[in-house]
Amino acid sequence: MVVSEQKEQIGILFSEIEQASRWGRPSILVVVCSSAKLRKEMQDLLSSSIEPLGLQAVEYAVSAATYDIPLTLSRHPERKRSVFYVTRLNRGGGNDNRNAFRALNMRRELLVDYPTRVVFWLTKAEAKALALLAPDFWAFRHVSLEA
Repeated sequence: MVVSEQKEQIGILFSEIEQASRWGRPSILVVVCSSAKLRKEMQDLLSSSIEPLGLQAVEYAVSAATYDIPLTLSRHPERKRSVFYVTRLNRGGGNDNRNAFRALNMRRELLVDYPTRVVFWLTKAEAKALALLAPDFWAFRHVSLEA
């Protein structure tokens, strides 16, 4: 990805997060990355952009033990000052590692009821699975980008 494209996409994410922070509303963002290296670069750029807003990036790697993303994030003690970076969505445990997808679909309202700023950093396979396995959650997202 060309650096100017990367900066433009970070600008889109930053603008959404900034507005959500200012207005006390949720922001559910989905970024589909073509590589782990690109994801890390984008995460670093976004993290340095949100710090002046008084926000911190909080890494959240999904596992069989941490599959219930909405419940966990809604209860996080630093939720109001955080932007959560969710990765490894396809490792949520259960039948075919689908527990995380099910939890997102069933408890999606928690991300709105407890205004949460969250960026889902996904692979192409995870994005496809998310749209198919959690269609109600998919409709809740605010921004989707492909990098």
